[in-house]
Amino acid sequence: MKIEKHDDRQSTYCILCVLASAVALFPLGCDYVMDGGIVTEWLARVAEVAEGFRSGEFYLFPSLETRMASGLTENVMNSNLWFIFPGFLYFLTGKMVLAYRVYMLLVQIGTFLAAFLCFKRIFMERMGMSACIGIVLYMTNPYRIYVCYDIANLSQATAWMLIPLYIWAIYGLFASRGRLWEFAIAALALAGIGYADIIILLTATGITLLAGIAARKPFPCMAAATGCLLAFPGMLRLESYLFTDEFAQWEIPLQMIMQKGYHVGQFFSSYAFRDGKPGMGLGMMICLLAVLWLRFVNGEKQADKKRRSFIYIALFLAVLSLFCFPWDILQRLGDWSVKLISLIETPAVFWGMATAVFCIPAADSMERVSRCENKLAASLIPAAVILFCVGICVYHCNMLTYSRLPMNIGF
Repeated sequence: MKIEKHDDRQSTYCILCVLASAVALFPLGCDYVMDGGIVTEWLARVAEVAEGFRSGEFYLFPSLETRMASGLTENVMNSNLWFIFPGFLYFLTGKMVLAYRVYMLLVQIGTFLAAFLCFKRIFMERMGMSACIGIVLYMTNPYRIYVCYDIANLSQATAWMLIPLYIWAIYGLFASRGRLWEFAIAALALAGIGYADIIILLTATGITLLAGIAARKPFPCMAAATGCLLAFPGMLRLESYLFTDEFAQWEIPLQMIMQKGYHVGQFFSSYAFRDGKPGMGLGMMICLLAVLWLRFVNGEKQADKKRRSFIYIALFLAVLSLFCFPWDILQRLGDWSVKLISLIETPAVFWGMATAVFCIPAADSMERVSRCENKLAASLIPAAVILFCVGICVYHCNMLTYSRLPMNIGF
C-alpha cells in the first residue's frame, strides 16, 4: 500500500510540473511575439540559413550582410548551428512564423526535459515535491521568459535549454570519480551552449574551473576544457574579433555596461519587464525568504555541500550583475577587454544565470519546509510558490499580446 501511495504521489507531481511548465508555451498560440525585442536578428539569420540550403552553402556564423540587414549587433559572435532546423523548415515551407513556432516549441520541450533530468539527479529521487518545484521555478523563471519572448534573444533561449543538462552532467562529475558518459555529456552540453551563446559559455567555463580547483576535482575542469575545444569555431571567431581588426567593417559598438546593471531593489521586483531587468518573481522570493529563515532563524544549515555551493554561485553571479560592479575598471585592461565586455551588452545576463542556479537551493528550501512540524505551513508554502510562479508567468505572457502588433501567418 505504501509503495502504491508513493507511486501515486510521484505521478501527481509529474502531472503538476508538466501542467505548470506548459504555461511557458502560451505565447506560441499567437502571432504577437514575433514583433518585438531583437527578433529581426533571428529572422535574418534563419533566412540566411534557408538561402544557404538553396545555394548549397552552410553559414555557420551570421555574415556581414545579415548583420547589416538586421541592423543589430547582438549575437554576432554566436553560431547559426542551432538555427539549421528552423532554417530548413523555412526553406521547405516558406513560412517564417511556422518555423518560429516549431523551433520555440522544441526549445521549451527540450528545456523541460533537461530540467527534469537535472532536478531529479540533484534531489536523488524519481519525482518528488522538491524536483517538481525546481522544474516549475526554472520553466517559469522571469528572466527565461523575458529572453524567450520579450527581448526574443533566441540564442540565449537555446543556451537556457542546455544549462540544466550541463549542470546535470557536471554535478555527477563532482559527486563521483568521473564517469565517461557524464564527461562526454558535460563537454557536449557546454559546447552546445558555446554554439548558442559565447558569453554564457565563458561564464560557465570559468565557474566550473574555479569550483573544480577549489574542490580538487580534475574531471569537471577537463570536461569544461573539452567543451571549449569542441566549440573551437566560436572560440576562434571570438579570438579574431578580440585581437585583430578582422571585424572592423562590422561596426560592432564599444560600450560601457556598468550603468546597465541592477540596483539591489530590482532583484526583488515582481515579474515585470523594467528596462530589460526582470526580477526574481514572487515564487522565487518566497523561496529566498525560506532559505534565510531556515538558516538564520531556525538555525538549520544545509548539510549537502554540493547543493549549498549553488547558493555561492548564485551570489557570485548576482554581484556581477550589479550596477556597482567595476566593469569600467576591467575594460581598462586593454582593447581586448573593451571588446569582450561590450559583447556582454548588459550585466543583466548574469542575473539571469544567477536565478537559474538559485532554482536548486530554492527547491531545496521547499523540501525542508515541507518537513517542518507545522503541517499547514508545510503544505501551503510550497503550494504558494507554484501558484505564484504559474500565475505571474501567465499574466506576463498574456501582457505580450496587448503590447505588440500581430503579424500575418504567411510571413
